[in-house]
Amino acid sequence: MFARIADRYKGRTAVVIGAGGIGGEIIRLLSGSVANLVVADRDEALLEQLAASCGPARLLVGKIDVRDDGSVAELFAFIKATVGTPDYLFYAAGILNVEPFAETTNDLWNLAVNVNLNGAFYCTRAAAELMRGQGSGSILLLGSIAGTKARSGSRVNPVYNATKAGLAAFVNSAAIQLRKDGVRINCISPGPTATPMMDVQPRQVHEAVSEITLDGRMNNPDEVAELALFVAAHGRFTGEELCLGGGAGLGG
Repeated sequence: MFARIADRYKGRTAVVIGAGGIGGEIIRLLSGSVANLVVADRDEALLEQLAASCGPARLLVGKIDVRDDGSVAELFAFIKATVGTPDYLFYAAGILNVEPFAETTNDLWNLAVNVNLNGAFYCTRAAAELMRGQGSGSILLLGSIAGTKARSGSRVNPVYNATKAGLAAFVNSAAIQLRKDGVRINCISPGPTATPMMDVQPRQVHEAVSEITLDGRMNNPDEVAELALFVAAHGRFTGEELCLGGGAGLGG
């Protein structure tokens, strides 16, 4: 990470929602820099592993169900009471639909919307409410190139694509309204990334990676995490969606 960017995390408080995959890499990069690191996920075993491995940073963990605005409010009340106002929020929680569209039930649709969109909204709202009190803050949402470039997303369930497209639209508008409070919000949208979520993708999705990227490979999670930290800390990014995927979507 550039020294100028790394310096912007020193002595700061960061919150990461979603501790697996890319979220886990964001946590590992932050753990040696920030003064306070708050990590929340539904998976208590994963939280325990991270708490044991993240080194000297002050790391607080909390269980959260992002689908429940009450659970989100409880977490941010805990954050305010223990470490004060966060300087950074990274929303990396997400759920992937792999069912064919014809097999997508109402329950599957609602689950994806609740985790990928509603959870992002609840957490953004809670963080922004605290950040506006100090007149500064940065929010970074994890989207997907599947919501941006139809060709790269065509092999994934349209429900997933729609929720990720919604995140980008949300960021565009939210940035305008949060600007007066000194709060920035952005979205990064990676292409196929080598995470446990990718492991559950159908075989044809894995086979298509060489076709839909120009360099013929998936992202490594640390590459995406590095971009997330750069965008969140760089003061000129706000209301932006940045894609990372080796030209994913241009190849087919």
